[in-house]
Amino acid sequence: MKWLNDYRMRLVLFGVVAAMVLNGGSAKADFIWTQKADMPTPRWNFTTCEVDGKIYAIGGSSSENTVSPTPSAVEEYDTATDTWMKKADIPIWMGANHASVVNGKIYTVGGGSGSMVYMYDPVTDTWIRKADMPTSRGFVATSTVNGKIYAIGGTTPGEYSALSTVEEYDPATDTWTRKADMPAGRWALCTSVVNNKIYAIGGRPDLQARPDVQEYDPSTDTWRRKSNMPIATSQMDSVVLDNKIFVIGGWLWSLNYPYTTVQVYDPETDIWTREADTPFLRAGFSAEVVNNKIYVIGGTDRPHPCPAFPTVFEFGTLFDFNWDGIVDDEDVSVMIDNWNTDNPLCDIAPLPLGDGFVDVQDLAILAEHLFEEVFRMELVAYWKLDEEEGDIAYNSIDDNHGILTGNPTWQPGSGQIVGAMEFDGIDDYISTDFVLDPSWGAFSVFAWIKGGAPGQVIISQLDGIGTGEAWLGMDESIGNLVTGLVPAPLGRSKPTPLESEFVITDGQWHHVGFVWDGSYRSLYADGIEVEKDTNTFVTLNLSTGGLYIGAGKTLDAETFFSGLIDDVRIYNQALTPEEIAALAK
Repeated sequence: MKWLNDYRMRLVLFGVVAAMVLNGGSAKADFIWTQKADMPTPRWNFTTCEVDGKIYAIGGSSSENTVSPTPSAVEEYDTATDTWMKKADIPIWMGANHASVVNGKIYTVGGGSGSMVYMYDPVTDTWIRKADMPTSRGFVATSTVNGKIYAIGGTTPGEYSALSTVEEYDPATDTWTRKADMPAGRWALCTSVVNNKIYAIGGRPDLQARPDVQEYDPSTDTWRRKSNMPIATSQMDSVVLDNKIFVIGGWLWSLNYPYTTVQVYDPETDIWTREADTPFLRAGFSAEVVNNKIYVIGGTDRPHPCPAFPTVFEFGTLFDFNWDGIVDDEDVSVMIDNWNTDNPLCDIAPLPLGDGFVDVQDLAILAEHLFEEVFRMELVAYWKLDEEEGDIAYNSIDDNHGILTGNPTWQPGSGQIVGAMEFDGIDDYISTDFVLDPSWGAFSVFAWIKGGAPGQVIISQLDGIGTGEAWLGMDESIGNLVTGLVPAPLGRSKPTPLESEFVITDGQWHHVGFVWDGSYRSLYADGIEVEKDTNTFVTLNLSTGGLYIGAGKTLDAETFFSGLIDDVRIYNQALTPEEIAALAK
């Protein structure tokens, strides 16, 4: 590991200690999406609520065109431990329902149950039937202000005409009161509360979404028109961070693919902004905020027929500034290099959005996360090869672990990053199950290597079509970095492997990689692009097999690697030159 010089380290430590005694302010920082533990039950068009740091998933529907039962399961997600727990089922199925929290109790209303209302107590894990909502409706939105729940909009079950109805529920008296209607009816909208005012956003008056935003003041029972959202959406969800409303994903309508958009509304200025898109399509999901992090849960990623997903994505502050997978001295160095600036990358305090200035407050937050691993959700496989013994190379991303064959030997402390695996060039290799198909779209693969000889292979995939002998390897003459991944042929053309002039068999450590951006293949060595296609291509040849690390796909004798391999990473997107350069440091 590379460490700061003594003077800089003293400065860092002084800053960390000083920062521990300071308080914070408000406004902007960079974020990262990471995938968390799946919800046990795949579902969409359901509701969630947060109570005491735990998220409760309730109701919803299973995938369309399946025989799986409609979910009545209630599941509790503990964000601190990234674990799910089964809770007491809801007494009656409620799909396209919505829920709000009052005094630690969850009240879920409408949806497939029409007008029914049930209260859930997380402490006793019990359900109680409450007074029915006067207007039967699904795809309703609810929000809580001053201990009262407001049910807004929706549609009559089985219909697609919007209601403008607003009804107030008082849990203390178990009674409903009719309030002023919305100016126009909408269903599949979302609502959020800022400064005791409710903002009704998007949704559909009929089959297609509208960008309308209306502000409701419960204290005066009045509505006021606000600025339209940039992109009309429905069956999305919204959350509040730093008094700003984040609206994520959704559909124009459900015959289209969902959006990846993140739209942010500032009620104080009545201005919308666009943030970076999510790395996933999603509609019919539910979202919550816990400890300044957004959790997007379940939903679907396509039009009808809609598959329901169990996935959970966390949107939190980025601490790994150089994208090397760990918060360490390098990130502290980046922060110090941006000291006293307004660089949003390093402006992380106070959480979640910063205050427009990089100072000791930001350093204090960074110090709390030192030595944490940070895995981007685009990182689909990561073999560190840091083990000291055993016949398994563990994958840090999921359970697709590598199996050692032959007698490759662990070399603790001898890797470019901690340990490495040494291959004898005779019969040593690591095999893994399927990770991805190159024909799916953009992806990247990288590894550190030391040694090797002409014709040897670093990474290959079984069952490839055509000349796809190696994802990464060395040419047979002098050991130049090459890839055997080739585009699918067009007409009579026969695409060939891509070969660089960069020799990687000189016995030095080299960071090598391949990137396919959907049009061009590129080879990288030591953070620099050393070869790229001159013509564009449509797709790479497909391959559905597992991987070999340290050997060719047919295990020919001349393809076995001789030397050290370390830190193998596969991403399901094309990394940028800046990200690649950071990995190679």
